[in-house]
Amino acid sequence: MHPPHKHRWAGSAFLLVAIAMIMVDTTVVTIALPVIERELEASQAQLQWISATYTLAFALILVTAGRIGDMVGRKRTVLFGIGGFVLASAVCTFAPDVGALLIGRVFQGLTAAFVVTQGLSIFQVAFPPEERATVLGLFGAVAGVSAALGPPLGGLLVHADLLGMAWRPIFLINLPIGAAAFIGAAMFVHGSRSERPLRLDPAGVALLAVALFMLLYPLIQGRELGWPWWSFPAMAASVPLFLAFAAHQKARHRKGATPIAAPELFRQRSFVVGLAAMLMFFGGAFSLFFVFSIYLQSGLGLSVLEAGLATMASPVATMVVSVFSVRLSARFGPRVLTAGATIAAAGQLMLIWIAGRVDETAGIWNFVPPMLLSGIGVGLIVAPIIDVILARVPNAVAGAASGLLNTADQLGIALGVSLVGTVFFVRIAAAEQTGASGLEAFASGLQAALWVNIGMLALGMLLTFLLPRTTGGGASVPEGTEANGARRSERI
Repeated sequence: MHPPHKHRWAGSAFLLVAIAMIMVDTTVVTIALPVIERELEASQAQLQWISATYTLAFALILVTAGRIGDMVGRKRTVLFGIGGFVLASAVCTFAPDVGALLIGRVFQGLTAAFVVTQGLSIFQVAFPPEERATVLGLFGAVAGVSAALGPPLGGLLVHADLLGMAWRPIFLINLPIGAAAFIGAAMFVHGSRSERPLRLDPAGVALLAVALFMLLYPLIQGRELGWPWWSFPAMAASVPLFLAFAAHQKARHRKGATPIAAPELFRQRSFVVGLAAMLMFFGGAFSLFFVFSIYLQSGLGLSVLEAGLATMASPVATMVVSVFSVRLSARFGPRVLTAGATIAAAGQLMLIWIAGRVDETAGIWNFVPPMLLSGIGVGLIVAPIIDVILARVPNAVAGAASGLLNTADQLGIALGVSLVGTVFFVRIAAAEQTGASGLEAFASGLQAALWVNIGMLALGMLLTFLLPRTTGGGASVPEGTEANGARRSERI
């Protein structure tokens, strides 16, 4: 048992700044996509990749990043992550074309995983049990609110047109913020490492990456290529690849090696249900910003600042509701998630109704009520969801379970953007072919995309009824386990 480090709160403050920076970059780019499309002559599929590659790379390396930190030292690894993220942000800032921007986004996602996993590991080790719930609750609130703040913050930065750089300041701002977080973490974070680090599983990571690529590449690129013959067989081929990944994980487990996904977790119905709910919630909630931002600017003709402000009600509501949603979940358990999904879906349903009735004279106030509802729903989900899902997970595998859940939320966003974005652009093209005006086509695309989002949120909501009612936080994680966000608290 490690004694509490005297600078733990100062170090954690700088780590939370770095985590906020990383989570903002999950969504900040969505508001700038129409500007990027014009300046870099990006295709619609490339716009989806610019958004999705970040969260996809983030998700793929998350568990591995946690194990690397356990092996070589958590402080050293988190500093590598922050420094790497700053360099990747510089690549994005000065990218001369879409290819360079995509490379920068991939490396942003990869290095972000090191910061998040090691930040959570450091919180786990540096704080005594009575303080740990507070700092982990702060992490949940910071992560959720920061992701929701991305679009309005991006709108302000692009509108300011700092140094005449148009969209590039959304990445440029990471350089001073990341440098400050790096210096603060170097000064105040206490170094530690696991006495029993888990081995890496590069073959498992490769199998999962190939399976996801076979699913997402034809889904995103197929529409732009006219759905060539190979697109649907490629997506179908992802199924045996996912099965091969599962078989590989079981084989490692039988040999005594630690897999990415502990097979015993998938024998627990509540965890499998929770993992699926996580994918649905994050896919249905956060892909909204991708299509809504494009609709506001390319369809309604709002400025990038107006588009950013039109989303502001969502992060404000998320921030306020996140403050007390964890306490609500301690009392009501998964019913808080049920309510959150229902309210978020109601907000998107209201947005469908509004999009079918507004014209080019519409202002940002038309969109405040639906975004407010959506933000309230998200606030009831993002802060308590891991604690609720981990309610019945044994302590011995709680860290591994939490790592998979944190991976699932990023994968959910990537899958959501891929699926919803494809539906959005396909519907716009179909509407234009029937002679619809620009606004009518974009409204039709937005409405079709939001129905997909509502379907994901509804499925996630139904899954919450299969989650255990007994909660009180997650499980404790002894040192040496996957420290990817397991919550420690007293269990009812």
